[in-house]
Amino acid sequence: MSRGYRVRLPEPTWRNSTTRVSSSDAMAMDVGLLEILPEAAMASLLRERLAEDGWSKGQDGAMRRSFGAVEAELSADGRTITARATVAKDVKVRATSEAEAAERLARASRTAEGQLSRAAAEQLGAAEADIRAALQAALQKVYVEALQRKAASLGQIESVHEGRGADGELELTIKVRVP
Repeated sequence: MSRGYRVRLPEPTWRNSTTRVSSSDAMAMDVGLLEILPEAAMASLLRERLAEDGWSKGQDGAMRRSFGAVEAELSADGRTITARATVAKDVKVRATSEAEAAERLARASRTAEGQLSRAAAEQLGAAEADIRAALQAALQKVYVEALQRKAASLGQIESVHEGRGADGELELTIKVRVP
């Protein structure tokens, strides 16, 4: 003869814990402007060119632009561009006690921070080429404008010729009649 048994196990009380984990990475690039014109005039030309290229001016005098998930900022003095990538993620764990939930959350947060740190560095690395290319294109136009202004200050400009050399670099020839 067999007997049936009923066993009741208490249902565990689950504790859910959540936190937001983020990681940032940044790099700085020097903007080495040639002093064709006075430094203030060169910085002003650079700001004008960057504004034409979609950079926005902030209250503090800095200029900013997004390159995907990376934010680039030209400092107020115009000497440095800082690029920043920030990545965030919600980490959730479930446990039967507060202590276990806290321990699991700490472990999961450390793991997520490492992953997010690598992701931020990858985003920054991927955007670096675009930022440098945008800066170089703007600087090239700034130098052309500065050279034309400098030539005009020396005398009457007779002709301006822009072309590309054998190596693909911009070649600018300005003929000036000096009084």
